[in-house]
Amino acid sequence: MLRLATGAVRLCEGVTRREFLRLGAVGSALTLAEVLRAEDRAGTRTGRARACILLFLQGGQSQLDTFDMKPAAPENVRGEFRPIATSVPGLHICEHLPRLARLAHLYTIVRSMTHRMTNHNPAGYLALSGMAPERDVVALKASSEDYPHPGAVLAQTRPTSGALPPFVQISAPMVGDGNVSMPGQNAGFLGPQYDPFRFPNELEDERYDVPELTLPNDVSSTRLQTRRSLLQQLDRALGQFAESAAVARMEVYYRRAYELLGSSQARRAFHLHEEPQALRARYGRHRWGQALLLARRLIEAGVRMVTVYWGGALNSPDPYWDTHKRNFAEQKEKLLPQFDQCLSALLEDLKERGLLETTLVISMGEFGRTPRLGQVTANAGTDATGRDHWPYCYSILLAGGGIAGGGIVGQSDKLAAWPTERPITPADLVASMYYALGVPLDSHLYDRLGRQLLLTHGRVVQELFA
Repeated sequence: MLRLATGAVRLCEGVTRREFLRLGAVGSALTLAEVLRAEDRAGTRTGRARACILLFLQGGQSQLDTFDMKPAAPENVRGEFRPIATSVPGLHICEHLPRLARLAHLYTIVRSMTHRMTNHNPAGYLALSGMAPERDVVALKASSEDYPHPGAVLAQTRPTSGALPPFVQISAPMVGDGNVSMPGQNAGFLGPQYDPFRFPNELEDERYDVPELTLPNDVSSTRLQTRRSLLQQLDRALGQFAESAAVARMEVYYRRAYELLGSSQARRAFHLHEEPQALRARYGRHRWGQALLLARRLIEAGVRMVTVYWGGALNSPDPYWDTHKRNFAEQKEKLLPQFDQCLSALLEDLKERGLLETTLVISMGEFGRTPRLGQVTANAGTDATGRDHWPYCYSILLAGGGIAGGGIVGQSDKLAAWPTERPITPADLVASMYYALGVPLDSHLYDRLGRQLLLTHGRVVQELFA
């Protein structure tokens, strides 16, 4: 019995690595073929950046405790951490980021990011897609009508020519408030064929592989070829009822889908064990360090967009950036040392390999944290040792892909509470991403009803670029 589909397609929760590479039926090739068809839509314009690595710090990193410190502010604002000098004269960042301090000439800090969404799910959607949801509600759900993640736009407009997918997500789906998947991670109205190739972050193991990129024991290459022959017979039968040219085009996509299933290039891109032990240790033997190392491997192999989500479920015991309690202890003991280690390693590694100029690197969260300790804006569980959500002014870091190094864009007031110079919205950031990656800003997107929509409502932040 030939099955052309196995189970329902989840439009809102993304395509898991198992769904994307399911080998139990010809339906897997059909799904891959739909993704590969996007190459016919690829544009010819290219920006300085060929690819992007996005490190998303779910929960919201504190601007006051990292990149926009206010040592002259009152104690309940400035907190326990102290600034240190960097490789750029006059630029200071947190004392718990010494490795990044030595690399300040490679990146630019934006200190004036701003929006008004105080809940994780709406703020995450806005930060990732550049589009504000209609309502700032706690349990905002992902929808097939959402605006797409920039990785999905790249998958549609600049697909890869090789076997690897253009858009890869290294982590399980981020789960926000209400125990629902945070919107903004997927392709939304572009359709599930542009969702990320996703797999959970299980990279701390000494040897890690992606079993879905190889044939299972009960499916030999001969058996797979038999299934492909059956598909070709079906195509010929359907050719009696459809345009022969269309059927011929579909055969191209099917063939390339099968090539992906057997691609040694695709398999090797995921082989972290091929990296030197010293380099793996430099990134850090924790999930985020190994995720960023894998991101570099994938970009080097031809993937356009890799997102690494430092998060998961907001009620997880794992250390994330939602520091409602023990703000300084959590950052000093768990978050900042690993962040400093893995992000600095990524920047150095890309620089040494000659990849930084063509790889846009962004480190950001959905918002920042409150200027005053114990200040409650969204979560009544915030205590005197914590900082609550603060979207009105926060900091992000950008490097590579034409970004000017050693810079500061925008300024905040004396409490890091409000922008005083060059306020920048998530829409502006997404527009700048598209600009760097060579996606024309006058491009249009089309929803499921065929309606023409703007690619972005933001404006390029020209000060970011060298």
